[in-house]
Amino acid sequence: MLNLSRLHLLSELSVLGTIAKVAEAVNLTRPAVSQQLAILEQETGTVLFERSGRGVRLTLAGESLVASSAKVFDLVNEIESDLASAKGDVAGEVRISAFGSVATTFIPAVFKELVKQHPQLALRFEELEPGESLKAAAAKQVDLALVDDSISAEALSSMLYFRPVYEDHLAVVMASSHRLANATSISITDLASENWAINRNAQTYKAQIVNACHEAGFAPKVVASCRNIAATLEMVRTGYVITVLPALALRAAATDPAFSVVPVAPLMVRRIFVAMVQGTFRRPAIAAVLRALDSVVPLFETQPQS
Repeated sequence: MLNLSRLHLLSELSVLGTIAKVAEAVNLTRPAVSQQLAILEQETGTVLFERSGRGVRLTLAGESLVASSAKVFDLVNEIESDLASAKGDVAGEVRISAFGSVATTFIPAVFKELVKQHPQLALRFEELEPGESLKAAAAKQVDLALVDDSISAEALSSMLYFRPVYEDHLAVVMASSHRLANATSISITDLASENWAINRNAQTYKAQIVNACHEAGFAPKVVASCRNIAATLEMVRTGYVITVLPALALRAAATDPAFSVVPVAPLMVRRIFVAMVQGTFRRPAIAAVLRALDSVVPLFETQPQS
């Protein structure tokens, strides 16, 4: 009979790509992980993965085994969820990850709600970019990952359940003295001659902006490359540059008289989801987080306007 723990290690390897990362995720040494995977290959009588550059990639047999074992893990998760539901206790540890603008809006409000309603929960949070967050959820390093649709989740769709949370739009941010500051909407084409500031740490967001500019027939003149939104906005405050950012990240800027925040037209939308391992949403602790998320999201549904 195949060992579930070893199957789990292979599943993690398919997501994380290296034995070192798997070892870190499951708190084992690299030799221990390698040994368990070698035993799994002996049990199955086939090669399940092979070296590829600095990492490894699964063989066709390995990919097939991961796909088949996903059904087993789904069943195990459902059984564990049913047992937890039967107890009815909203307790234990819940690990949550999210990217920047969600980390400064939804997450603090969710924590505040949960601390009030379920003080016995042990909450943990880590700020991760969407791609990292999705892998962390698939590898069970976090229980809930808030991500957006800027990344492809197709490869992990068999492992994860996705639940829509919020629909955000992008907006142009400029100094209040800017020539376009009083516009009701702005086309990307209108920004062809502008100096740009861009948050380079969020690569998927940066690619979305650059691609939109290219489709409009120009390359953005990036004169300020920043590591975070706060630095980006301070550069915009000088009046020398403009930027385009998700509206969810601009709630403070929208009420600051130094800035004008104007929606992009036609609307550029990003969709935010919460991802979790299949079957876990029925666990009382996970369900409590989802209820808290549902209760706080409407507080942010009024998009900032100029």
